[in-house]
Amino acid sequence: MSELKQHAINGMKSLVFTSLFCVVIAFSTQTIWNGSFLIHIKISLGFGISAVLSAHTIAWFRQDLSPRLINLFAICCSMIVGTANAYYWLRHYDQFADFNALKPVIVLGLIFTSTCFLYFYAHEQRIEAQKQLERSKRIQSEQEKALLLSQLKQLQSQIEPHFLFNTLANISVLIDSDKKSAKLMLEKLTELLRATLTRSRQESTTLQGELELVDAYLAIQKIRLGDRLAYHIDNQVDTALNLPPLILQPLVENAIQHGIEPKAAGGCLDISVQLNQDQLLIEIKDDGLGFSGESAHTGQGIGLANIRERLTTLYGNNASLNLVEAPQGGVIAKLTIARAVV
Repeated sequence: MSELKQHAINGMKSLVFTSLFCVVIAFSTQTIWNGSFLIHIKISLGFGISAVLSAHTIAWFRQDLSPRLINLFAICCSMIVGTANAYYWLRHYDQFADFNALKPVIVLGLIFTSTCFLYFYAHEQRIEAQKQLERSKRIQSEQEKALLLSQLKQLQSQIEPHFLFNTLANISVLIDSDKKSAKLMLEKLTELLRATLTRSRQESTTLQGELELVDAYLAIQKIRLGDRLAYHIDNQVDTALNLPPLILQPLVENAIQHGIEPKAAGGCLDISVQLNQDQLLIEIKDDGLGFSGESAHTGQGIGLANIRERLTTLYGNNASLNLVEAPQGGVIAKLTIARAVV
């Protein structure tokens, strides 16, 4: 039903444009032959309307024909019907009593009809080319989206074992020295993995969900490091925002492993989350060894590299990750994302 409706709409548009074109032709032919303008418009419409109706009728019943053949058949129909119509209106005039006298009218009708069809044919070709271009762009966009999702899944799968293997290694060490702490850490790890594996298979998670995972991770590290680790999470955002899964945990892990853990006295980790009119700002600050330590933040680890690549893939220039040295020592990881995209 929708196809029939669309065909009818296209037919009405063609009739309107053809009628206007026929009016112009009628004015032109009146300058060649004197006579009633009404006769000229009737003859012109006879050629034009019959051409449009025959073209759409043939196209509807013979959809296997090419536009070129449809136009050719329509021109033939137009010449037959238009000539008969012209003869009907002009036969009362003495100069057109003989059918041979209609030859100039037939020639002009053929010229005007062919010109009209050439215009509409070129117009339809442009429309078809535009549709093909839009179709190609849509297919390309869908392919790029599928590739993007595949790349993000691949990057995300690289982060998960990186975190898991490091945590299991820590438990393995504690089993020999502190079985009670190792057991508690294993319980916390189980809780963490249960939540992580659910979120990590999703295309996006929430800011609150990410902070909960970070808090669980830091609880595990707190068990392992004891008094050598203190941490605080200050979330000043009460709005539901979306983030890529596992975007914060590698930054926290980087701060623990390269900043606080190598430091004999340990240190403190502060996480602050703020939202202003333009962007979401997340800062992860540690007072560890900083860039000058033996296990310094190089910013080239798999976790940091993946975060930068995921941010670029998802947000382009609307997100950034920068690591700067804190004035009092340690490193500040600054993650900024434009508010419009979260």
